[in-house]
Amino acid sequence: MAPHRAFSFPLSHVEETAKIPPFAVSKKDVSRLRSCAAFQIIRDLLVDREDVNFCDQHCHDSRQDRDAWLLQRDITYAIIVPVLEIYRHASQVAKALLGNRHIFDLELVFRGEARGAFSWLQCFVKEEEDWCLTRGCPGCIVSYALQAEPTIRMVLVACRLSASLRQQPNTSHLPMFDFWSQAMKKALDEDPFWGPGLWKDFEARAKALEKGIEELVRQCIELAPLAATASQDDESPTSSPKHTFLQDSRAPPHGQPNWVPNIISGCWTTLLADAAEAKRVASPMGIISRPALTRCSTS
Repeated sequence: MAPHRAFSFPLSHVEETAKIPPFAVSKKDVSRLRSCAAFQIIRDLLVDREDVNFCDQHCHDSRQDRDAWLLQRDITYAIIVPVLEIYRHASQVAKALLGNRHIFDLELVFRGEARGAFSWLQCFVKEEEDWCLTRGCPGCIVSYALQAEPTIRMVLVACRLSASLRQQPNTSHLPMFDFWSQAMKKALDEDPFWGPGLWKDFEARAKALEKGIEELVRQCIELAPLAATASQDDESPTSSPKHTFLQDSRAPPHGQPNWVPNIISGCWTTLLADAAEAKRVASPMGIISRPALTRCSTS
């Protein structure tokens, strides 16, 4: 089982620090995010949701703390959305290829590191759907990011993929979260359960998952023509995958520097377009319905 901090350990710390936003965000970074139109679109959508209320533990926080909880909740969501979008598209590719056969074994469509990454994301999304969709109290959502190794790994790999946008031109309109991994590191170092000395291990796990996700996208691109052909033979109007971030049906060669940021940029473009059209946050996991899975692997 992945390392997991029980709420009972250390109880006094959890009770005390759960009332304070755990991540330090500079005024400069806050100002930069507030001037980013794409990030403000995400914030507006989250504000309009009806399932967001502060719990009894956080509802009495100061206005400044509640604003900080909301900002950090929105940052968390905006960071992980591209990873969830990649998982959603990979699921669509697998469903299109398998049809009604082995619908509960979607990972078998992929191979090697891509299969491992897909299985990990599938397990994580199933177990942490409410957190992925930031349902519930903003303070609890933010605090939960440090609750267990899988949520830490998810945020770190999302930060690494987001950072790849720096390599891509014409992405100045998208939010940059290069400061968030350092905020995570500081929060983890100061946490009495995790403490200093674990960051290298967290980073290594995030790098491994990042590599698997990159291979997953590569295989999705390779399989896209087959998936499109398979979906044409299916009369179901909801089964046809819309590979909005797979604009080139040819898989990029290993070592090509720009294709990963292209994918992340495409995910953001898709997200913002859907948001503008639907005026709501669509569930990135809504295309899959699976029975309960086992706990995420620690490998």
